[in-house]
Amino acid sequence: MNTGSIVCLASTIEALKRGDSAAFESLYQVFEPKLYTFALRLVRQNEAAEEIVQEVFMKVWERRHLLAPDLNFDGYLFSIAKNIVYNKARHKVYEFAYTQYLAATGVKTGCFTEETVAHWDLMKQLEDIYATLPPVRRQVFMMSRIEGKSNNEIAQLLNTSNSNIENHLNKALKAIKEKFKNYEFG
Repeated sequence: MNTGSIVCLASTIEALKRGDSAAFESLYQVFEPKLYTFALRLVRQNEAAEEIVQEVFMKVWERRHLLAPDLNFDGYLFSIAKNIVYNKARHKVYEFAYTQYLAATGVKTGCFTEETVAHWDLMKQLEDIYATLPPVRRQVFMMSRIEGKSNNEIAQLLNTSNSNIENHLNKALKAIKEKFKNYEFG
């Protein structure tokens, strides 16, 4: 990016901070294509990538007063997008775990207070477990179990070996099993 572009971006961010919707539209027009491509690489579905772009720009608008003129705006957008993807993936894990819990306990789906409490307890357990996993291990686990990527795909994306990916998955699963060994399903 040349000096003129940086100055223009800084003044556009300043205008956005003041609530200028034209500045917001200008930033959207410039950054949406790159952000969409980035999101599409993460989720591999057009509609999901479009939703992520919309969520990112909603967050930018909501947090516009916190923006700094010298902000690496690309990095900021990509960081928000990545967090949205990981949060959606974590939510899918929660839903999967809850479905497994219901299947294990023989409970039919419905709105039952006891099951809802158990669901939130299980979600909290999962969140605590994910928080303890090292970032790369957590990323590998999410890519494998939530996004459905093969070990080979993950290895290529992370520029590492299949055995390294298998090692991360085995350690993640071991940690999850260890944490759940005392959890009562029923």
